[in-house]
Amino acid sequence: MRLKDKVTIITGAAHGIGKAYARRFAEEGAHVVIADIDGAGGEATAKAILDAGGSAWARTSDVRSLPNVEGLMQEAVKQFGRIDVLLNNAAIYVTQKLWKGPVEDLEIDEWNRVIEVNLTGVFLCSKAAIPIMKQQKSGKIINIASGTFFSGSGNMPHYTTAKGGVVALTRVMARQLGEFGINVNCMTPGSTMSEENVSAEVLKRREGSMDKRAFKRVETPADIVGTAVFLASADSDFITGQLLVVEGGGVMH
Repeated sequence: MRLKDKVTIITGAAHGIGKAYARRFAEEGAHVVIADIDGAGGEATAKAILDAGGSAWARTSDVRSLPNVEGLMQEAVKQFGRIDVLLNNAAIYVTQKLWKGPVEDLEIDEWNRVIEVNLTGVFLCSKAAIPIMKQQKSGKIINIASGTFFSGSGNMPHYTTAKGGVVALTRVMARQLGEFGINVNCMTPGSTMSEENVSAEVLKRREGSMDKRAFKRVETPADIVGTAVFLASADSDFITGQLLVVEGGGVMH
């Protein structure tokens, strides 16, 4: 078990890739805190992990609220004694009716809605966790960006901008927190079949990325979670400020 007894907070872990991270981290021995705005979904994920013999605790959380995420961190410490890993996964994406179109047609409210979750949420969760990790003089922060950062594809100006900001924030935090023994890294999954109900439209969209990859197949959560485990484990102790692309060779940099 590569993460035995590591206290790991995963935001947006009730569904999709977030749920896959939670299950894999639990299999690796972590105490998983499932932080999601969908409280019932989070409880269901936690129960599945507990039923499988893992350690999990769900807490309804809103990454847009600093008091809420500060409470999350404090409760996690009260329950488990420390925070070893923060995986900033929560985001608005196409599964939540993400607007697409030209920059000039993007409404300010829609811009703010996505930036607030996808970028400010990463900032707030990190802001709340960092003092605890500094006191411990250890910790791993893993941020989730997007391959759209490289290509500008997808007709999602707000989403892509937020994910680019996540990369920049990762590098700043890595510089600032190295002296405290805290690693901060980022990973970019590609278009991933993370939906629980796969329609013909979803399948077509996911298959549309195959031709751009070295590996000519649809990406699944199982392709991604191992990289997150690596970044959370002692194997990555001398890696910080890095961006790992996990999309089958679709982007090489």
